[in-house]
Amino acid sequence: MPAVTRVRLRPVVGLAIALTVLCVVLAGCSAYAVHADWTRWALMDRLVSDPGAVGDAELGRAESLIGLAGSVQSRALIVTCAVFVVWFHLVRTNARVFASGSDEPTAGVAVGARFVPRGKLWLPYRIAATAWVSSRPLGAEDGSRRFPSTLVNVGWGAFLAARVLGWCGGMASSLAESPDAVRHAAAAMLVGDVLDVVAAVLAVLFVVRLTAMQWSRSAQEPAVAAVRL
Repeated sequence: MPAVTRVRLRPVVGLAIALTVLCVVLAGCSAYAVHADWTRWALMDRLVSDPGAVGDAELGRAESLIGLAGSVQSRALIVTCAVFVVWFHLVRTNARVFASGSDEPTAGVAVGARFVPRGKLWLPYRIAATAWVSSRPLGAEDGSRRFPSTLVNVGWGAFLAARVLGWCGGMASSLAESPDAVRHAAAAMLVGDVLDVVAAVLAVLFVVRLTAMQWSRSAQEPAVAAVRL
């Protein structure tokens, strides 16, 4: 193999496996939150229809379920996002090796974009899309093998929509002064948590596919594979 200097691919397979497991756990936690949201919505629906049909004990259990689901889901989300940021930084570094000389965002931006106001809404998407394109394995005919970017588009859209609906539902719930208002807040949180499940599943597909693409690309360009993925 030719001597390699300064060019070095980052190993991402082990981290991708850990991230995949975390995304599956997050999807399970979000599914549990969907159950809690549905329970709360159904309870408020009964309360609106017949105030005497729901007792204080049942209301207390529903609120405890919501609190537990929210706590578990938020902790799983924090851990998953932290690992995702590390993996995202590494795959972006590798993508710049594959597309050396391009003016695409740097790997540092892949981390910092998560903490820039407003920019965090579109910078991670742009970085993910460019990393996806740069990591496509080389083909025998047109120089690149086509891979759809649907995972990037739909997954990022679902994640953003889930965050917005979760925030709106939480605010509406804290300000609600009637069972009907609580029911509407629960509906918003329910849709948001469903989207969280969708986003987690698509994140698994994105992580697995992009990692596999970079593995295949590194095998096609051994001169840059100082460290195999």
